[in-house]
Amino acid sequence: MTEPRVPFEALDAYQAGVMPDEEAAAFEEELFAAAATGTADEAHLVDRLSLIGRYLWPRGGWDIGSSRARVDELIAAGHRVQLLVPQPGPPGQPLVVPRIDDDAELVATHVAIDVRGYESVDVVVEKPDGTLLKTFRDIGFDPTDGSVYALCEAPLARISAQQTHICSRVIGTRNGTQYLIASFEVVNTP
Repeated sequence: MTEPRVPFEALDAYQAGVMPDEEAAAFEEELFAAAATGTADEAHLVDRLSLIGRYLWPRGGWDIGSSRARVDELIAAGHRVQLLVPQPGPPGQPLVVPRIDDDAELVATHVAIDVRGYESVDVVVEKPDGTLLKTFRDIGFDPTDGSVYALCEAPLARISAQQTHICSRVIGTRNGTQYLIASFEVVNTP
């Protein structure tokens, strides 16, 4: 007899076809009974995530960090991609990010730093007072120059831009030690 599985593990084993036949038959009965009463929360979540994933995957929505080649692929596929390049402000002042165009479908923000040579790279985004807003873990980057193209759906990028002043730290890990690669302040143009 197998050990009882937690709901997501059972659903994953069932969908992957690795659940033993007799266990799968019983699980299927439970799943359909739960669906009939509206209590199949795990199945509903997995279904929603699958739908979202099928939408985001071809659009670069899972690319926490990306490359210029990927941005060009999205443009060639017909997506309206706005490339944002933060511009230096006066000396000692934050970088200024241009306003997101009304017709942009995807936004790619180019961060011109070199993150090559690290096993993983995280970006920590905070308010100027140090309040954590978001941590992006293990981001990707352009292998040709090490720079980062942060891809985002335009509606989400517009919501993020409402936080007009942010501070970001780019942290790389090499041999188990974390290093500060870059730190910068950004002001979003409303």
